[in-house]
Amino acid sequence: MEISSEREKELDTYISNHTDAEVGEWPLEISGDVQRRPFHKFPISLLRFNVNNGRLAMEVSEWESSHERKLDANDPEDGRIIRDLLLSLDESDTNLLKEDLRQKKQIEPGVITNDGYVINGNRRMAILLLLHEQEPTGKWEYLDAIRLPKSVGEKDLWKIEAGLQLSKDKISEYHPVNELLKIKQGRDRGLEPKEIAAAMYGRTVDEVEQALERLQLIDSFLEFFNPKKPQNYGLIKQFGLHEHFIDIQKTIMAPAQRQGLPKKEIYKRLIGAFALLRAGILVQSIQKKKRGVTHWDVRDLGKIYSDGDAQDEYIKNLENSIKDPKQIASIKPEVILEGFKSAKEVLTNKEDRDKPVTLIERAVKALKSIDQSNPHIKDSHAVETFEKLKKVVNELERTIKSS
Repeated sequence: MEISSEREKELDTYISNHTDAEVGEWPLEISGDVQRRPFHKFPISLLRFNVNNGRLAMEVSEWESSHERKLDANDPEDGRIIRDLLLSLDESDTNLLKEDLRQKKQIEPGVITNDGYVINGNRRMAILLLLHEQEPTGKWEYLDAIRLPKSVGEKDLWKIEAGLQLSKDKISEYHPVNELLKIKQGRDRGLEPKEIAAAMYGRTVDEVEQALERLQLIDSFLEFFNPKKPQNYGLIKQFGLHEHFIDIQKTIMAPAQRQGLPKKEIYKRLIGAFALLRAGILVQSIQKKKRGVTHWDVRDLGKIYSDGDAQDEYIKNLENSIKDPKQIASIKPEVILEGFKSAKEVLTNKEDRDKPVTLIERAVKALKSIDQSNPHIKDSHAVETFEKLKKVVNELERTIKSS
């Protein structure tokens, strides 16, 4: 007999033998129908964490990737690992919930499958287990939960969890990437965007489609950053990059698509954005700098792409650094960031085109800052650039004298 079938029988037996375990009734929507269903005080020993819990998707993926194996909620040791992952999600929030459970007990029931997997209430159960460890009096050994009928399928299970945890008034408890992964899980279970939006009260179809597109961008970036760890979502959390991808969508992808640019051009702009994010991560992690690339920088990159001269300045630094554009990830972060800075200066100078004195003073300060003892000042590229400068200065001089 399968483990899940054995647990179903154990739960059936427990309910039959403990009629006093039924605590009350609670409304729950199943297949579009709001029903008042009984909930019971179940021994946690009969229940199992849901390793596919949306609140934990990113953390589970990262753990499984680093340990090169899947977590099994039926394994006691893995159950403890899942518990610890849940407790570490947000320490301050966990402490608040812990104190809330101490003082008010369980106000709202969780939800479990017919065979005892927790659909809603995983973090609550993790905290109850912790409380039982700290205070083994017996009062923390139970989880109040609605037991779903055996007939509830994968689609409805997703809708129930999404409705209880991903509505706009509760989403603050989710990390943004976990929200994206949960939406993708719904799509992978065969749900259409309109069904996903309906289950996530307060969401629109457009928001769901944008979320799926954003996750695809994140997946592409993670593979770009490290092909050996293509789904290392912890990187996004560690460096706070989620908002960066919102801005990539809004300021880089959307304008390019509205202009009807060729896919090759859109791809080039996207890779340029990925190169900038990569450079920001490397200067933070390897060079130990406090600040890398911000989401405001991504917005600036969108402005750079909207100006031909600024875009050429940024892309030129990428393409001139390597022979094969596909190997762009090998460029040193300093080169990427310097190219980005130069491109921003092109925009700034254009904004000040009606302020000749400001631009001349800026050029003088830049030239004065050159270290003339630096041997690179005699490189062929430096000499060639200096000749261009002389030409510009001569033309400007003629203009000034002729006025």
